[in-house]
Amino acid sequence: MNDFRYLYYLSKIDGLGAVRIKRLLERFGSAENVFSSGAGELSEAENISIKLADSILNAQNHFDSLSVEYDSVIKKLEKMKAEAITYESGFYPYLLKKTYDPPVILYSRGIVNENLFDNCVAIVGTRKPSDYGKKIAEDFAAGLANLGFNVISGFARGIDTTVHKAVLNLDNGKTTAVFGCGIDVIYPPENKKLYEQMCEAGSILSEYDLSAIPDSVNFPKRNRIISGLSYGTIIIESGLDGGAMITARFALDQSREVFAVPGFITSKNSEGPNNLIKTGQAKLVENIDDVLDEIKNELTGIKINGKQKEIKASQPVLAGNEKLIFDTIASSKDPMHIDFISESSGLNISDCLVALLNLEFKGLMEQLPGKRFKVSCF
Repeated sequence: MNDFRYLYYLSKIDGLGAVRIKRLLERFGSAENVFSSGAGELSEAENISIKLADSILNAQNHFDSLSVEYDSVIKKLEKMKAEAITYESGFYPYLLKKTYDPPVILYSRGIVNENLFDNCVAIVGTRKPSDYGKKIAEDFAAGLANLGFNVISGFARGIDTTVHKAVLNLDNGKTTAVFGCGIDVIYPPENKKLYEQMCEAGSILSEYDLSAIPDSVNFPKRNRIISGLSYGTIIIESGLDGGAMITARFALDQSREVFAVPGFITSKNSEGPNNLIKTGQAKLVENIDDVLDEIKNELTGIKINGKQKEIKASQPVLAGNEKLIFDTIASSKDPMHIDFISESSGLNISDCLVALLNLEFKGLMEQLPGKRFKVSCF
């Protein structure tokens, strides 16, 4: 749990947001290593000034009070049977990690496992849907869930609530709600029964501290998580200034697919999706096949037309230390630090570096800041 402890400490330092913490993790390998570094080393990291580096080091003087606060959070999580997923964890959603400003801590409740976020599609829309919008949301949500997708939405009134309910009505549907408040806060309050169902059969995520209130400024920010978890986002009914349009913009910024269901040109609820289609920012979709056409090459373990795409691509032919190192790193979704590569493979660091260099020359390996490595696409 040390990764959570020290990330929690970092998150409480004024001036350190998700982006800066991410840069520190990339450079130093772990949150604990950040606190073990000197001011000069810290200030060499991107966007870390000498003043901010001093603030990081000075935070160690408050570890006693932070430790009490942290222990309280742990007790609350245990009581709720909830968890904290850290940026350094193998459970952290892979697609979300690839975005510009992923949360460094995600609080979760419900059913969460390492494969839950492998294949996600988001569905969002207005809080005041028409019967047409509700029916389309139900059909898309159930259809995608039946194929094995985790259907992401925001637990808001209207389309979001319809989406979660449609998936939970299935025997083995997967759906995740991203909150704009603490995972222990039920908002909107009328969704109390749905909240309980999500805790039993779905999953809930939030970057906000436990008991955080549903402040209006939280919801636009959390929309980047909805889109960031997903290969694509489907917009079903929204005004031009609706929250769903914010999610669409985040998806576009994250280079993810945006889909829009067209609606009546005389309806305010159709202005958002129709405009996305008209301006070429979204693909017009009439059924889930239209969605699958755009994302099918990215999926793992999803059956399409009776055929299941293999989870792993065929690996290149390697031998000796190169094969050992490649297989070691390929077994993890996350980049691996050189020390962990050495420990996992049983090779000394010098031999690891030679093999890694050869793999880089072959285009099979990529080195990241902080002496971390990941397998390149092949």
